[in-house]
Order: sequence, then structure tokens, then C-alpha cells
Amino acid sequence: MAPNTWLELATGRVGWAEAVTDGRVQMSGNRADLSAYLPL
Repeated sequence: MAPNTWLELATGRVGWAEAVTDGRVQMSGNRADLSAYLPL
């Protein structure tokens, strides 16, 4: 994931599902879902 994507997720400018759908976040496995912890 790009640094600017992480900042957008951490600050709530973009949601986890939106970032995954847009292809900005690539993940695998059930532990990779950080949506419960974002935004910080």
C-alpha cells in the first residue's frame, strides 16, 4: 500500500472497503483486514 493510502485510511478520509475495492489495498487472509482499527 502506498504511504498516502495509509494516511487516508488512518485519518478516515477513505474507508477500508473503498480502498480495497479501488485496488489501493491488496490483502490476503482474515488477519489482514484492519477495518476494525481504522481510522485511528
